[in-house]
Amino acid sequence: MGKNRKLKTIESLGEFGLIDQIKKWVPSSSKQVVKGIGDDTAVFAISRGRYQLMTIDTIVEDVDFVRKRATPEQIGWKALAINLSDIAAMGGTPMVALVSLTLSKNTSVDFVKRFYAGIRRLAQKFHVSIVGGDLSRGDRISCSVALLGESKKGATIFRSGARVGDLLCVTGTLGGSILGKHLTFMPRIKEGKWIARFGASAMIDISDGLGQDIHHLMERKGIGFVIDEGKVPVSRAALMLTRGDKKKALIRAFCDGEDFELLFTISPVRFRALKNTWPRKFKTLLTVIGQVVSVSKSLVKPPKYLGYQHF
Repeated sequence: MGKNRKLKTIESLGEFGLIDQIKKWVPSSSKQVVKGIGDDTAVFAISRGRYQLMTIDTIVEDVDFVRKRATPEQIGWKALAINLSDIAAMGGTPMVALVSLTLSKNTSVDFVKRFYAGIRRLAQKFHVSIVGGDLSRGDRISCSVALLGESKKGATIFRSGARVGDLLCVTGTLGGSILGKHLTFMPRIKEGKWIARFGASAMIDISDGLGQDIHHLMERKGIGFVIDEGKVPVSRAALMLTRGDKKKALIRAFCDGEDFELLFTISPVRFRALKNTWPRKFKTLLTVIGQVVSVSKSLVKPPKYLGYQHF
């Protein structure tokens, strides 16, 4: 090996390139693993008709929140909410969580109490039990939450089931989450279960931006998508950030990330049935923004990883 050879960095791979490498380094070895690395949650078969869902997310000070702009309750809320959003994207029910918290030794006890108050308020809403965790010391606040859930075998929605002819749909509005939504959003647990009940073919929660996350639903060979930009539900926050410039607000809807809305595909017949029941169940906006097509018919796509990456 030459002395001047530089070691490859994770920045050169990017977040998703690194994930691809990790898949190779730690291949699944259990027959009970239905889905390992590569979806919103890991999926294990626990009985003939039930799956166990497992997910973990980490938030870090000055990366996922700025302490001066977030209350301790909001930080705790977000730490659990991002995991609940992953369970929602599978059509599952959250059950129990472990909380690992890193703090400096000068952190006030009041901060920690209020942090857990934020977690507890959201956990109670979705009947999640906090059953343990870990404490460690560090210069920055960080929190990792591991969440277990369950789903029915026939009503678990993966990222990989989109088919040509399916409609492309999204809940809520997109863009501008930096104005506060990223700290206060409500995970779409109930909506996700209802969408799964009506037979969605694929689903993901929008954490890194519509323009990026849509590609995770289109990784099967032979499929692509077309989007009607005029139908993308742009948030008021995105319009505020762009002073009412609709074109720039649309870019934010595609790129900002941390909306934590559900993006899913579903056949037109099944969507009609879903749409008929939706207003009686939810106030959440439901919008058709495009369609799944064969690659030969898809329009020019945005860059594959348009949106947020950690590296």
